[in-house]
Amino acid sequence: MEGLFFIFAFGAIISGFKVITVFSPVASVLWLIMTFISASALFILLEVEFIAFIFLIVYVGAIAILFLFVIMMLNLTEMVIFSNAANYFSAGLIIGVVFLFEILTFLKGTIDGGRMVQYLVVPNPNIEVLGRVLYTDYYYLFIISSFILLVAMIGAIILTHDHIIQDRKGQDIFVQTSRQLWQ
Repeated sequence: MEGLFFIFAFGAIISGFKVITVFSPVASVLWLIMTFISASALFILLEVEFIAFIFLIVYVGAIAILFLFVIMMLNLTEMVIFSNAANYFSAGLIIGVVFLFEILTFLKGTIDGGRMVQYLVVPNPNIEVLGRVLYTDYYYLFIISSFILLVAMIGAIILTHDHIIQDRKGQDIFVQTSRQLWQ
């Protein structure tokens, strides 16, 4: 268990260092994603699964992808152009081996004193406990926060909707269906 912690911590430190030292912005975002995944694996090892999954969803699924879209929209990839893909082979090989090791470790477990230890099989996981408390004791606060998010979403749609255009063409179903076909 300590060995995995040190491996993922070392991976997070090295990939965090690579984020700021790589010349290509796209490669920098990919190293940032590797840093987030290593930090999430550390949270899983610390048995804080909910924080780990939220970390993956928010940072990898939203923020890192947003960074990648901004880089692609600004077309920053033309700054560093390499002639062949052999330059990326060593970094890709390292990332691939680390990902393969992480996947095999969490799926099959590791040998710890002659027995198999399954990290993802927990009798009462933190997510289940958090869900039970959230949906039983604090259900009214959950519903209120859901309505606040719904109002914010509707407000954002209304604010971005353009009411100024008067010459907008639209369909009027009543006018279309009330016309006689043969005049």
